[in-house]
Amino acid sequence: MSKNYKGKLFSNFFALSIIQGTNFLIPLLIMPYVISRIGVRWFGVISVAQVVMVYLSTISDYGFNLTATKDVALNKGLGNAEKISRIFCTVLASKLIVTLLSFLILIALVNIVPLFKEHSSLYLSGFTYVVGQSLLVSWFFQGMERMKFITYSVLLARLIFAALVFIFIRQAKDAYLFLLFFGLGNIIAGLVSIYMAIHTFRLRLLYPLLTDILRELRSGWQIMTSNVSINIYLYINVFILRIFANDLIVGYYSIAEKIFFAIRQILGIFSQAIYPHVCQLVGKSKNQTVIFFKKIYLPFLFLVSVGCLTVFILSPQITQLFAGNESTLPGLLLRMLSFVPVIVCLNIPANLILLALNQKKSYLLISILGTIINVLVNILLVNVWGATGTALAIIITEIFITIGLNVEIYRNGLSGYMKLETTRVVSSG
Repeated sequence: MSKNYKGKLFSNFFALSIIQGTNFLIPLLIMPYVISRIGVRWFGVISVAQVVMVYLSTISDYGFNLTATKDVALNKGLGNAEKISRIFCTVLASKLIVTLLSFLILIALVNIVPLFKEHSSLYLSGFTYVVGQSLLVSWFFQGMERMKFITYSVLLARLIFAALVFIFIRQAKDAYLFLLFFGLGNIIAGLVSIYMAIHTFRLRLLYPLLTDILRELRSGWQIMTSNVSINIYLYINVFILRIFANDLIVGYYSIAEKIFFAIRQILGIFSQAIYPHVCQLVGKSKNQTVIFFKKIYLPFLFLVSVGCLTVFILSPQITQLFAGNESTLPGLLLRMLSFVPVIVCLNIPANLILLALNQKKSYLLISILGTIINVLVNILLVNVWGATGTALAIIITEIFITIGLNVEIYRNGLSGYMKLETTRVVSSG
């Protein structure tokens, strides 16, 4: 791997770190202030609403973060500017159509589900989060491997979000403003990213063809279903816990969960940064793919393990920064979840190889089975052990998914891409 590409990879990883990091880190940093103003109970209410917005934004994204990224990555070197412009306009139009459908789903939920109807202003104003996520064209910059172009817009949007929170959220009745401000920040970042994509790469604004939109929707269907399944087992824990507990317990759990998600986000950043290159490598050489993983992935796995060990040791002190000394429960939950990122990290090569080789059915199968296991185990354990049962259910689910993805690699005869322990590293630059 050339020094120039290493520099580009580091640049994309750094840019993605800022983009994704600010999505989690800035809300995490202002969380103690928000909790001090609205209380742990209302923080639990916000956490439930935020999960709904994550589900709706996952539907609106429709898997384009993988399918469209791959299309852009494979066409960027062909000198076909019109093809890139066509992909850009078609995907953006497709996302906006699905976003409209997502809003109709939310309207139905607010009018049918009592829990949602009780806090209708929170849910309706929070839909700005979904709109902003749909407008953000990070998938395009990721495919072009030029992520630095939207870094500053996302950072600015998050800083605006933080400023609005500190200025306007003063008491419990202001809780609904949290998701509204988060969404406004997303919309700003999304509009700026669209402008920068068009201006930087001189994209033509082409009228999206219905046949192209339908093709994109068919292409992304399995990935979207997989992503929804993944987010169900990631976020449904809050809903199930709320059934057996109150908003206060959900609030304590949410404190540990958000810290855990902030750590886990690093894995997503890493995967997104290397995914376009993996898509190119798997079509060329198994040996080059293995060499790439050995040079880049194994050091990353080591750093993740060291970081998780640190969080395990310091869990009580970390959660005290957010919840004070009101309860020791958040510290216990974070300690239980601290090594889950290591488990997840072990499935990154298998995950990316399956996607790059278009093995969507295998990816979807494991995701759906993981979701079913998570829901069943969650219901059983939460009913007995409460929030600690929720954390244990997450651990069991992630172990199953990691084993399942790696088994699928061998079952599909793709083990040649995974022999990290036996391949001799040679220069590829």
